[in-house]
Amino acid sequence: MKITNTLAIPEKHILIIGNRSYKNMGDELILLWTVKILLKEGKKITIAAYDPNRLKTFFNQFLDTKKITFVTEIPKGIRSWIKYIFQGKLTQRKLYREVDAVIIGWGEIITEENKHSYRYRLASLIPCLKKPRYLMWGIQLPKKIFNRILFKILLKRTKHIFARDHETVHALQEYGYKDVEFFMDTSFFAYNRKSAKNFKTATFQQKYIVVNINKNAEQFLPEIIHEVKRYYNKGYEVLYVPVAKGNNTQYDDMQYAKRIKSGAEIKNQQFSILDWEEDFDGFTKTLAQASMVISSRLHLFLLASFLGVPTKVYPYQKKIIKMEKIVKDLL
Repeated sequence: MKITNTLAIPEKHILIIGNRSYKNMGDELILLWTVKILLKEGKKITIAAYDPNRLKTFFNQFLDTKKITFVTEIPKGIRSWIKYIFQGKLTQRKLYREVDAVIIGWGEIITEENKHSYRYRLASLIPCLKKPRYLMWGIQLPKKIFNRILFKILLKRTKHIFARDHETVHALQEYGYKDVEFFMDTSFFAYNRKSAKNFKTATFQQKYIVVNINKNAEQFLPEIIHEVKRYYNKGYEVLYVPVAKGNNTQYDDMQYAKRIKSGAEIKNQQFSILDWEEDFDGFTKTLAQASMVISSRLHLFLLASFLGVPTKVYPYQKKIIKMEKIVKDLL
């Protein structure tokens, strides 16, 4: 399978929008390595984020953020608009208008599996609706009439689509949109695989597994607990990683740490939290030495696969099944 690490985008100043800085590791890694590609190609970059300061702090681990402009994302609801106005953010709209083109890039950015995604993506474009745009990653053709209308509007000024699986490429071509190509989800390359093979960690003296589950995959919780208990009974330590650390139950993976620990009857000294946000280098080194990764999150699966760690994934959405096929072809 041919993989390229260059983006055929001729415009100089690029705005990137999507669900940014919502404390989801996968979304941040997608963005980070997309930014690295664009910087290497000499682009000027502006990023729209829910919390620009938090995102900038995370990115400081990897690159010089002085080269990037961070702005607050365009609100999607009435309460967020009121907050946006009272915080004096309206003036930031001019920064949107200064760009030459827009990348709408996220995980599963346009899909009816995520409610309102078509409307939200268009809302994010309000100040720069007439700018040429590029779509990246997960895209599903809509079935609902209203979403079909929104999708046509979204495609109207879209110059090219970079899809992360071949199924999406073929579906868009059959739909009649021909300017589409396969481009691997950039989070897959979030760490140098050759250097990862030389990682050594003295933090854990015995074998351990890394575990995650999210709200959307809650139906798999009994199976995951059973699998974790099986490893624990063989003497493995258990590290739980909250891939998403949002403020509501839908995006807060931490809520399952206690349930897994209790359900698998794990003692305190053999259960701990593995954080990814403050020290991503340390997180990756620990992940690389795991005996197994058990996860329902796509991007933990992708990163572990790239590092060569055995994985068991519980697919709650089509995107995971599709990416499993892609990874098998790559490795």
